[in-house]
Amino acid sequence: MTITTLEKKLKPYEDPVKSSISKWLYVHFPPRPILNKKMFSHYKTAVEILMHEVAMDDYRSSKAAIQQFLLSVIPFIEDYEKKTFDLGASSPEETLRFLMEQNDLSQYDIAEDVGGQPVVSEILNGKRKLTREHIEKLSKRFGIAPATFFG
Repeated sequence: MTITTLEKKLKPYEDPVKSSISKWLYVHFPPRPILNKKMFSHYKTAVEILMHEVAMDDYRSSKAAIQQFLLSVIPFIEDYEKKTFDLGASSPEETLRFLMEQNDLSQYDIAEDVGGQPVVSEILNGKRKLTREHIEKLSKRFGIAPATFFG
């Protein structure tokens, strides 16, 4: 099949891209499966830039076009992340350790939520399990759902 034949067959179904920003994005970052780390990095960076620009509100006239583009590209990034970076389920203790690292907290910082620094130490070392009460307090502290602590 030639391009001309394909154009004739698909012409009645086309929905031309009118926005110049959309045209540029679809030419340079077409929505397609992510195949490697380099491609992942480029698409992820592009999405971060676009999300920042939309949030800055400098592109009011193009905001809808950019959001539509993001909706078409982000699923491919998510699929690649799931396939490549799947870490599996984590234990409640690993989840707590991760949250502490991400929020730059020490054992002393969360001691009040868990019943003291020695209790935090025992939990992180696997000698003690998080209780329902601990999970409720930690969920409130970190602003997350209690289910986050379950693998």
